[in-house]
Amino acid sequence: MAQAECIITAIRELMSRGRPPKSPSSVHAAHTELDVDSEDLDGRADHLEKVFAAVRVYFAAIMSDAALKIPGTTLDRRYLDKLFRDLSVDALRVIRNAVEEMREHENWRAS
Repeated sequence: MAQAECIITAIRELMSRGRPPKSPSSVHAAHTELDVDSEDLDGRADHLEKVFAAVRVYFAAIMSDAALKIPGTTLDRRYLDKLFRDLSVDALRVIRNAVEEMREHENWRAS
């Protein structure tokens, strides 16, 4: 139970950093209308980065606990951690690249 409380505290700390995410209604409206600018998308990427960091802490704790209960080397935690990191990096890279493309387009329109 103490481990779960530590994980929850770590997740809350990670999630509380930076600006808060927009309310679900505004996020839904922006998605529905496809009216998103580079700043909004960049903020979403920042938030997603925090979510991935928090989930990674939680994932590591679960895998650590599971490894104690699974005999031998059946569970390769380093491999699973690498998969999670790769997913996080790839997802964020796609969003950040889209932000850059949007900024170029916004700058071109403003010229």
